[in-house]
Amino acid sequence: MSTVEIIQRVIDFIEDRLDEQLSLDQIAQAAAMSVPNLYRIFYAMTGHPIKEYIRKRRISEAACLLRHTGLSSKEIGFQCGFETYQTFIKTFKRTTGLTPGLYRQTEIIYYFERMNLSERETYLEEREISERYPDVKVIRLAPQMGVSYVHISAQEEGIEEQALRAFQTLLHESQIDIRKMRLFGWNVDKEENQSLFGYQLAAVAQEPFDFTIDHSELRPITLPGGTYAVTWTPFDTDKAIVKAWNRLLSEWLPRSIFELGERGFLEEYQQYSGRVARLKLYLPVQQSHEKEGITLLDRAPLKVMSFRAEGERSEVIADEAAAQWLTRNGFVGDQRLQVFMHCSYGHSSDKSSTYEICITVPEGYPPSQEEEALVSMMEGGLYACLTTRAYGSMTGVLEQIYRWLGASDEYKADDERSWYAHYIPHESSQNWAGTDLERFVRVSCCVPIVLRNASKEERS
Repeated sequence: MSTVEIIQRVIDFIEDRLDEQLSLDQIAQAAAMSVPNLYRIFYAMTGHPIKEYIRKRRISEAACLLRHTGLSSKEIGFQCGFETYQTFIKTFKRTTGLTPGLYRQTEIIYYFERMNLSERETYLEEREISERYPDVKVIRLAPQMGVSYVHISAQEEGIEEQALRAFQTLLHESQIDIRKMRLFGWNVDKEENQSLFGYQLAAVAQEPFDFTIDHSELRPITLPGGTYAVTWTPFDTDKAIVKAWNRLLSEWLPRSIFELGERGFLEEYQQYSGRVARLKLYLPVQQSHEKEGITLLDRAPLKVMSFRAEGERSEVIADEAAAQWLTRNGFVGDQRLQVFMHCSYGHSSDKSSTYEICITVPEGYPPSQEEEALVSMMEGGLYACLTTRAYGSMTGVLEQIYRWLGASDEYKADDERSWYAHYIPHESSQNWAGTDLERFVRVSCCVPIVLRNASKEERS
């Protein structure tokens, strides 16, 4: 048995007895090794002293009970393996910074996940990145067998919740205990009918399971494995979930040593007491062997149709307005068009945020009287550009460019012009407007620059 397998057995042994009094002698005996060996090897394989791991897991379970049940703090303390109520309060406050009572009244989430060493991916990351994003881990997910269901809806908003309720009902009717399954979900394209939206769910077994299902809406599935960057978010509002995805895709990924992988995005619904408590996000990644460098480009001015919105839903409103204009004029998939995006730096979807989509006006196209107000000129000039895959609000990419400018003796950012992202469809994509941008589009993020010692006359 390998060291990884031995320590995983130790972890499983601990997890099955979190509500019991556990001694290191007892755990070492189960692992057939001495206590000093156990302590040393456990720390080497997990990065946590074994006592700290047990304490954090117990506090994580207690935090979940505090948030999702009506049990008293005292009951929860004893249920999570603490010898006395006083010990529970002291440990909880030392770990989370709050007493159990105060924790229950706040929106703060403490979460320390059970470890699965078979999913660990070994890689070297810059210390700054690991400290800045301690919740993001890169894992290797093994292929898993299960049963799946595809939910179709005419409305994209709320489709995940609808699909989850329907899937839970189907599993119950098929006498499948959902508590023993891991639930994954992902968006699916309905290419044959773009007015419909699809969301697929899969329940995969954590233990051997017979997936012979006699139900017309349930199908067996093998969930492909792969390398994923993983983080989590409370399962409460769409806004929080979108924010977590954007943080992973547009902030962590461009700063990391990885690039977007070829597999699909996944969401895992983590249940507690029969309810979904957390959503775990899986971003497919692969190690990047070559990072794009920053290039300087002198860009010409462009005449564009500008679709700009402000406020919390600015991105949705601008996207919808641009899509309607494209559809109304028969421009969907037109390879002559160039598409650009600009948003508030660090776009946070609050009341002060702005989001703008600009599309080049085709030669000979006469804008209607109503559209004249949308026509504008994108400024030309010198730009520092970094080309990557499509990364949401571009926060991480912009930071790289601004850092480069901060270290440059020759150039600086031109505050009189705006940065923009230029979406560049892959040559093989004939209708990229209806596809997943991250799959078929690269994006050139361009920040306007000037010579550090240039006069106003020289800039213009």
